[in-house]
Amino acid sequence: MEIKIISSSEKEWLNKWDDFVVKENVSSHLMLSDWNKSFETYGFDFEVVALFDGNSIMGGFTAVIAKALFFKFYVVPFGPIIVNVPFSNLDELINKVNERAKKWNCCYCHISLPFSKAINKHVINGTERLDSLKSALIGHKFKFVYSAYGLNWKSVAHFQSEEELLDSYSTVVRRNIRSSLRKDLILKCAENKEDIKKGYDLCLENARQNGYDLRDWNSFGNTIVEMVQKNRAKFLLALNNESIKGAILLVKAGNHYTYILGGSVKEKPDLLAGHFLQYSGTKMAWSEKLDGYNISLGGSTSVVKFKNNYADEQIYYENSKYYWVLKPFYFKLYLFLEKNLKKHKRTISKILSMFRK
Repeated sequence: MEIKIISSSEKEWLNKWDDFVVKENVSSHLMLSDWNKSFETYGFDFEVVALFDGNSIMGGFTAVIAKALFFKFYVVPFGPIIVNVPFSNLDELINKVNERAKKWNCCYCHISLPFSKAINKHVINGTERLDSLKSALIGHKFKFVYSAYGLNWKSVAHFQSEEELLDSYSTVVRRNIRSSLRKDLILKCAENKEDIKKGYDLCLENARQNGYDLRDWNSFGNTIVEMVQKNRAKFLLALNNESIKGAILLVKAGNHYTYILGGSVKEKPDLLAGHFLQYSGTKMAWSEKLDGYNISLGGSTSVVKFKNNYADEQIYYENSKYYWVLKPFYFKLYLFLEKNLKKHKRTISKILSMFRK
């Protein structure tokens, strides 16, 4: 076995890594190079650490090197993971996280292992405490790079027909799906920048109306366009009379699609664009012979209820989040500043973004 460090400029190796991430069951969209490249708009770096057996990738992780003032943080949003190799290789990769964090002169690092007792091939059934974790603390102290905490899972591979897929939902969900299919909605896979931006503008407006944050187009738009053009993502639009009534972003990784974000027009009569698009996404995973559809966890009470209606089970990672403080003085100083400057976060973010232009 050999471990290779892949920098953000090594496109050929990054493409090989992304192919691995897309196909391997236990991986996540958070490991894709294009996804992590989007953090460069904040002045962050990223790298891939891959475990090779000959020419085959058998595991690894993607790390974001987050920077704020003179602080650096080495963040692994998902993983490390291994595929069909002994658990000792996972120990080796976790130790590599610490080694690379020190190489980058970081004050802190953390990992997010997809451990679960669920009977599902998209998680790692790891229950023992690895030697590499004996010095780790439980949890995460750096919150500004999202880490996955589970799957909201719908299996699709075993269905023989679309009718079987539709019949797998509850009576209420089937009724809503069938009703949405009669609303003269047209499904469009947005592929050019203009169409994608129109759909994303709707998602931004929904976020504003419902009081939650969504990355602005300038920091995330190019990432979406590139991933769509590489067939790593789908940006689905629901059209009625050539007007966008709903939009969702799906990213392909781990042999499944994951729902990332979405939005719909609130109007009467309700065109049920959300049901139309989520069913379309699930059907797309089925038609592409993927293993499943992850509608994702979290959201408001009504959003969680909606999502759960489209899933077979909610799988939460267990004993998954660990961190190390590598420079205690610097990290304590960061925590003090983060706590006391939190209320000015938006203003500081805007000022910093101006300097990066």
